[in-house]
Amino acid sequence: MKNNFNFSEVKERLGVNVKSEKLLKTAFTHSSFANENKVESNERLEFLGDSVLGFIVTEKIYKKTHLNEGNLSKLRALLVSEKPLAEIIDKLDLERFMLKGVGETKNKVISNAIKCDLYEAIVGALYLDSGIGLAREFVEKTLNKNFEELAKLNDYEDAKTKLQETLPYKNIKYYATKKGDEFNPVYFVEVKINNVVCGTGQATSKRAAEQIAASVALKKLKEK
Repeated sequence: MKNNFNFSEVKERLGVNVKSEKLLKTAFTHSSFANENKVESNERLEFLGDSVLGFIVTEKIYKKTHLNEGNLSKLRALLVSEKPLAEIIDKLDLERFMLKGVGETKNKVISNAIKCDLYEAIVGALYLDSGIGLAREFVEKTLNKNFEELAKLNDYEDAKTKLQETLPYKNIKYYATKKGDEFNPVYFVEVKINNVVCGTGQATSKRAAEQIAASVALKKLKEK
């Protein structure tokens, strides 16, 4: 079977100084390839990487926000969910370096779940290679845009809920427009109260843009 893995190119795409080719290659080894070739798959690294990633993100949001425990958990789940991690694999064009079995190779579309596992396995490999520092460097670099939203989410925490609680009997709706490409989206959101625009927001995630729009609407209500 063709070996798709190229250590130097993968290392360059990751943008960090990983030393062990063996560890990184294992991170890119899908279970289908491992079963067919009697080698170790990336499942154990993915298991480790999941915990390391969780710690790094938890530490980051703890230091950068004043959210309570419940909202910290929600934000962490949002940051390390399948979709954003899969998008990073797509952006770095890493999926093509994976070692996959014959059957899996025939699938032209790889699932977000497999991409997410790959991301976590990479984090696990970097941690074993050089410790938490290297893993943190990779996570912060690749999740940087997501982390940039933390300040906005922190400033506008639960603005949507507060707006609804302030106007419990009003018809409040959010209208979003997406611009930019798949990897660099910008969301423009209007919040309408009884069909009147009362606030607008802009961010790289729809959720943050909605919170900003709701916060603007709340400030206008307070001024009145």
